[in-house]
Amino acid sequence: MASLTIAIFRVRISWSFCGQHVSKKPPLLDKRIGIMDIEFRSRKFHPEEIRLLKSLKSTIGKQSLNQIKYYHFLIAAGIGAAFTYFATLTSKSFWVLPFGTIAVLAIGFIVFVPFEIFKARRKTRGITNELDHFIESGIVATSFVSAKRIALAKEYDDEGNLFIIELTDNRLLYFWDYEYNLRGKFPCLEFDVYEDRFYKLIGRQIYPLSALVKPLVINKKAKWNYMKKMGVPGHLQTDDTDFDKLIENYNGVN
Repeated sequence: MASLTIAIFRVRISWSFCGQHVSKKPPLLDKRIGIMDIEFRSRKFHPEEIRLLKSLKSTIGKQSLNQIKYYHFLIAAGIGAAFTYFATLTSKSFWVLPFGTIAVLAIGFIVFVPFEIFKARRKTRGITNELDHFIESGIVATSFVSAKRIALAKEYDDEGNLFIIELTDNRLLYFWDYEYNLRGKFPCLEFDVYEDRFYKLIGRQIYPLSALVKPLVINKKAKWNYMKKMGVPGHLQTDDTDFDKLIENYNGVN
């Protein structure tokens, strides 16, 4: 029974892993802000990116190994049959309920787990095929960003960290960090933004190309108050606004 429980737990881990790169939905887009005109260009992978892809493939391969063996179904069948028999013998006593419940769970394992394993394998196969595609091609589409200054408005109420990036005079880029995985790598003044297909695969949208810089920090409560009053900028949206003026506006809202 213990081995059967462990096997079920491992399958659940495998299903969770397959869906780990699902991102949060972006906040509502403020209509005042225009869509960024991103130009993606193909480039060869850096060695670090190739290592990441191979590491992901190896990890997914290990997680996707079928942890349910044929003997687990034999055990489940034996448990189901035994407790069905016990439930029949105790049909007029209190024990019919726990015995019957265990029998139903064992039968449910036999019926439903193969279907869930099939779904998990299909999802894993799709991810593996994507990884193979990028590893074999050795090419990824990115958009290069060169910034002058960067401001950080930290999360206030589970909305994510907001980076306000000054591209040129009176030209800003908004970047939401929903996954909280940029620590130690960002902000920096030069970086690549990955296309959605690759980003959804690895769960990381930025590849840093320069050293870390210290951002100008916006009070998180001030950020929240400003967004409630003026609207929420969209992820990877641009705005024709002066950087210093916007920071002043953020901090000036009570």
